[in-house]
Amino acid sequence: MTKYTTVRVTVELKKRLDRISKLIGSDSLTATLKYILDIAEKELDKHEGDLSKVLASLTRAKDVGESNAEEVDRYLYGVGGGG
Repeated sequence: MTKYTTVRVTVELKKRLDRISKLIGSDSLTATLKYILDIAEKELDKHEGDLSKVLASLTRAKDVGESNAEEVDRYLYGVGGGG
């Protein structure tokens, strides 16, 4: 037997769930929530990696002013470059 629980949501969130439910032709909010969670999990699984490492790398970022993408090596490493 499946167990159930009650989830409290704001009135605004309930309206959004009702709207999505109608758009996907769902017959219940439970089915709508399952649909939304399935999509969210698939999207999260697409993004592997450590976000903290990405954010940490931004601490070394610097403003290079107006730039030319063809000279990315010079901007990043101070060597090479086009031209």
